[in-house]
Amino acid sequence: MTPRPLSLALPLALLSAPAAASPERGLSPPPAAAPAAPPDHRLFYTSATFARVNPLGLISVSTLGWRGRLVDAPASSTLFGDTYAFVGASARLSPAFGRLGVHAEVSPIALLKLWTAAEAVGYFGTFDQITSFSTQSPGYDDDTLGALAAGAATGGWVLTSGAVLQAKAGPVVARSTFQATRYDLRLPAGDITFYDQYWDRLAPNQQWMFLNDLDVMGMGEHLRLGARWTWTDGAGAEVDPDSLAGMGHHRVGPLFAWQLKDEGPGSRFDKPTIFALAQWWLAHPYRAGQESSQGMPLVALGFAFQGDLLGPKRGG
Repeated sequence: MTPRPLSLALPLALLSAPAAASPERGLSPPPAAAPAAPPDHRLFYTSATFARVNPLGLISVSTLGWRGRLVDAPASSTLFGDTYAFVGASARLSPAFGRLGVHAEVSPIALLKLWTAAEAVGYFGTFDQITSFSTQSPGYDDDTLGALAAGAATGGWVLTSGAVLQAKAGPVVARSTFQATRYDLRLPAGDITFYDQYWDRLAPNQQWMFLNDLDVMGMGEHLRLGARWTWTDGAGAEVDPDSLAGMGHHRVGPLFAWQLKDEGPGSRFDKPTIFALAQWWLAHPYRAGQESSQGMPLVALGFAFQGDLLGPKRGG
């Protein structure tokens, strides 16, 4: 069987979660000094690299651009301590494809973040990418994809918009991360869908797909421990909801992250975090017991960090 293309949907959004407690005190918030206010202007970057199995995947995701404060409020303010706007470049790279574009983001209050990105995407013609079809319900299990002829290198555009809504009560954080994605690819004449390894689903070309991650986590000074439920679906006026392109996928399982340190706003190298995620497939055309055992979860491991290139040298 031909190896599946190496790519990965972003598994965790943990970097922005505030530290709340130390392991010695369990998950009860310890006394702490007043936090430092973020700089008014930052040359801000994020970087994350992830690997997974079931399906196999590997990808590096990064952003770089200007980030400025929106509200001049004390850093201790629950709602306005770190409101910001960001505009810059985004990049995603895997052995199967590359994406490069612009990314804009705004957080008017701590509870809400909105973002959008427009990226050019190019497939390298490796790992059977990209395999496209003329129907909304072709077979696309691992064996079928491995037996098909390798897809020709192609490309196009990807538009993604999303929102993050979060709330915190003591050491517990609940977060919902929603995104809508539309591919506009140059497919062979007559083809209307393709297998997207990034989402691990049959994707309708020139139509929207939706994804939502719901996290509930306990927060410590270094530890983040909780669970994630992930849902994806195809949508659009021309997508048959009963087809494989319109089928909803569900998976759920525990997540773990360990933040090595927090240097505070403005550090050039901040919040290095190791994380792991295991999710069992509840609904999927092939991974929920049909072709592979439902007892085999998606497992992801990764490392992420962020920083301000204009900030002081503390933290590396």
